Amino acid sequence: MRSQYFWFPLACAALLASCGGGSSDGEDVGPAPGVQQYPGGVWEGTAGTGAAQRQVVGYIDPGPQGTGGEFYLAREAPGAAGFDALYGRLNVSVTSVLATGVTYFSVQDGKFATGLTLRGTASNSGKIGRTDAISGNYSDPVQTAAASGATVPLKLAYSSLNFHTASASLIEGTYRGTGLFGGGWVLTVTPQGQLSGRIGGCLATGSATPRAAGSPLYSLTINLSGDTTSCGATGTQQSGIAVLRFDAAGVPSGIWAFTRNATGTDNTYTLNGIADPRTTVPPSATPLSVAGNWQGSFTLPSGVIGDTTVWGSVLPDGGLFFYTNSSLDHNALYGRLIRYQNNATNNRFVTANDGVFFNRLLGNTGTYNEAVLIDGTLQSSNGSGNASLFSGSFSYPTQPGGFPTRFSVTPDPLYALPAGKVATTAMIVGTYKMAGTGFGGDTTTLKVFADGAITGLTTSGCEVAGKLLGELGSGLNLYRVEAFGYLKSPNGPVTCGLASGPPQSGSASAQFDANGNVIGLRILTAGLSVAGTRARTVFVGAKQVTP
Repeated sequence: MRSQYFWFPLACAALLASCGGGSSDGEDVGPAPGVQQYPGGVWEGTAGTGAAQRQVVGYIDPGPQGTGGEFYLAREAPGAAGFDALYGRLNVSVTSVLATGVTYFSVQDGKFATGLTLRGTASNSGKIGRTDAISGNYSDPVQTAAASGATVPLKLAYSSLNFHTASASLIEGTYRGTGLFGGGWVLTVTPQGQLSGRIGGCLATGSATPRAAGSPLYSLTINLSGDTTSCGATGTQQSGIAVLRFDAAGVPSGIWAFTRNATGTDNTYTLNGIADPRTTVPPSATPLSVAGNWQGSFTLPSGVIGDTTVWGSVLPDGGLFFYTNSSLDHNALYGRLIRYQNNATNNRFVTANDGVFFNRLLGNTGTYNEAVLIDGTLQSSNGSGNASLFSGSFSYPTQPGGFPTRFSVTPDPLYALPAGKVATTAMIVGTYKMAGTGFGGDTTTLKVFADGAITGLTTSGCEVAGKLLGELGSGLNLYRVEAFGYLKSPNGPVTCGLASGPPQSGSASAQFDANGNVIGLRILTAGLSVAGTRARTVFVGAKQVTP
């Protein structure tokens, strides 16, 4: 994988050259008389001139003497390409800034230019009592898409981000961005500084901790893993720094992260993300169960069209299946949730990047989107130990708009086990009918027997068979379903389109009326064959009255 976006302490060197002391023709700037300047910190400014001018943000390490060290600058690339990177090592001699052997990465074509020089002048206006401006230029990054045929002017100013001291409590949270490898990224940091999430098609684990006393910076280590098809950087490690952005109230609103490869092929990331809203409801101090039946909504990214009302179930073992309803078919989101053990509250759940989202609107018959990351948190508003809210998001590399889809669900009263009722297979013995939608417009009738056998028929001539294995937990109204599938009926049409799908498994739940009587049955299943063929079923049928 070629490097994409990265920012390390090298950025300052590039910045210094543009502050006014550098020469436009790239000639060395001799030591200037005056007071020694100290460039360490976060910097923001511009690179280039006229229509080619772009915003720059980055960092300069102060080094052991405070006169400079590693730097990393991220420069906006044209269009929506992301950020180029400029990094190396610089030093300030009194006011003169110099960095040689600088590397430039162009995100547009994935190419590196090496051996660049950055020159400039550092100055102190006296307003903040320290170095607050760098002006100069850096060499043209020849043989990359960023080449302009001339040295590039650079102007930097000491950023206000420097005035927020890093702390574990500030960086704790979830941050998201887009535009990387055609997909998005999401990283979560725990109070202990443990990092997890996804960058493109790669799983990410690592750490994010305050770098030094009084510094606004966090040290980052990111380990990338995944299959080579979706994660070309699998098995490699990134290291670098991060700095938070803040809203007017001083609450973290976003993050800049700048990293480059510590192992493996040259690679660099600049991650520009927004922070998830900080919850106003304190999470429960004791573990909550995510198992149950849920209802709520999806919040779609701007410009994305789709269904927003969602229902579904989560099993005690973490198996999740959510669906939306329409007159054509159902979107479906499914996977297996894993409790995130490093979370202090034990109420955060993620999938191992192996969830699936079926989008009924894509292709002629819908499209299965794989490598879906589901990330959710439970909350209890009354301190009872029962979860009252399950909220989070899901995302995948090819997601339209690049941003995750958020969800927020609460316990579904229609599938709550009535007081005094015990969930048994005998409770849901009967016949159930569902019209249209999930079966290509067919009406489907299923019958549940006392031994758990499920049989049925669709109006297009498919026979349905499966097995209900019994309830999965006291009070949950959840039953395990196995060996669910379709066969061509000998008495039906010549073919059954559903018969080519793999066997499915999942769950069932009974629906109750206000008097506690069973009035419906929901079955949610999915399957995957050895050859990679997928299938899913959403059956929501009304109980038929026996004459």
